[in-house]
Amino acid sequence: MKTNRYIFIAITLIAIVCLSYVLNFYVKLSYVISDEPEAWGQLGDFVGGLINPILSFMSLLFIIKSLSLQNEANVGLREEVKNTRKTEKLRSFETQLFHMIASQRELFNSLKVNDISYQTFSKKMGVEAVIVIETEVERLRESFDVDIVNAYLEAADPTDQIYGLTRIFYNIVKLTSEKLSDANEFSAEDRKSHYLTLINFTDFSLLRLIMLSAQFTGLPPTEYLKSNQEFSSTLKEVGLNYSLY
Repeated sequence: MKTNRYIFIAITLIAIVCLSYVLNFYVKLSYVISDEPEAWGQLGDFVGGLINPILSFMSLLFIIKSLSLQNEANVGLREEVKNTRKTEKLRSFETQLFHMIASQRELFNSLKVNDISYQTFSKKMGVEAVIVIETEVERLRESFDVDIVNAYLEAADPTDQIYGLTRIFYNIVKLTSEKLSDANEFSAEDRKSHYLTLINFTDFSLLRLIMLSAQFTGLPPTEYLKSNQEFSSTLKEVGLNYSLY
């Protein structure tokens, strides 16, 4: 629109130049139209001297407008390339994410712990194992401190399977934070969306087991989970935290 206004002004100026010449020599001074080629040559020189700068200015405007349109096209192309690159990164990440969630599920299904509550001893697996651990931890918390709870967890899980599950979960959270970082052109909403995906695709019993592990152990994976503010905030939104027991 601005360029069109400049063109209109330029055409108006050209018209004013021609009209002023006619008014001055034909109307005011009563000159007649000459048949001499020299006179017309002088007129052409006069008009050209006045109009050529205006035409040059119009040409400059067209060049500037052309460069502006080209720059807009380049910006759009760069944005499209950027979005394509981001989509490819996201697709690669999500493939890795769901593979890790599947591995986590398989490991959880093979979880086997010692049921040593009430002076009995047996083996419990998967969801049943988590329920046994939760029940005993809640009973111990009524009368004993954290050290006794940790001693129970070590006795119930001598092969550190709970630690293995917690570490896989920690690796998935860390992968999400790093691959979808601001430096990689992702946002906090992108990370939150995939934190929720992880939570929703993780067995609820396993989530409770990880919350329990984070509450009573000071291992590096659980410390990382508790220090990750974005993930902790997402947990609170779905009603989970590190103080369930």
